[in-house]
Amino acid sequence: ETLWHESQEQPRYRLIQPALELFDSITARTPVVFHGIGLSIAGGRPLDIEHVRHVAAAADRYQAGWYSEHLAAFRVGHEQMGEIHAGVGLPVPFDSGTLRQLAPKLSIVIEEVGRPVLLENSAIYVEVPDSEMTEAAFLNRLCEATGAGVLLDLHNLFVNQVNLRWDAELYLAELDLANVVEIHVAGGEMLGAWYTDAHSGGCPAPVWDLLDRVVPSAPALRAVTFELHESRYATLGFNGLTAELSRIRSSIGGASVDVA
Repeated sequence: ETLWHESQEQPRYRLIQPALELFDSITARTPVVFHGIGLSIAGGRPLDIEHVRHVAAAADRYQAGWYSEHLAAFRVGHEQMGEIHAGVGLPVPFDSGTLRQLAPKLSIVIEEVGRPVLLENSAIYVEVPDSEMTEAAFLNRLCEATGAGVLLDLHNLFVNQVNLRWDAELYLAELDLANVVEIHVAGGEMLGAWYTDAHSGGCPAPVWDLLDRVVPSAPALRAVTFELHESRYATLGFNGLTAELSRIRSSIGGASVDVA
């Protein structure tokens, strides 16, 4: 559920009252976690501390178990409008320079939010050339430097396998799965020549295979989330959604993992 919309005008955050009321009603009996796309932490701009503190206050209000963001840049400069949200995660170089500027920002976020912070691997449609390391190695080093965790989006990994010819098995062999706290699965669709992370339907069979492979090897795993855009609910319907959640439960078996 989206709790607010962000604007370049004041007030910057426009709270969505029905969403707040829904959260107020369910959090007394149901644990929640926070997932954001507004921080753009991996971009080259200074950390948006106002945004971090806004998230921290909401996370405190609803006692969120953790807060996750994307290993990507979302905010870009615009000639007329100043800084704008790109609407899609933009790739970043996986190199020592990016690591040096990102690690201190991430450490500040962890301190301000006061709960575990996870970074999600990205769906990448155009790679930054000549990176020093793989995304998996970058995440390993970032977690080691900051104490952050990983939100492993297996559908994003599948997207990169389809579009960029990444080897998902090699990726998972390199990633330190002990850092994985949450997993995302989803469905996508083709847009021209690209397979996209559209959250538009059922999860592809190769993603289920990846989930079956990862769950037994991720000792810190706490939750598996099926992502579906609300505009595509009719594509699956109630029975289809129930089937996706049941398939997740079959993957986790008797593990103490929440399904959402």
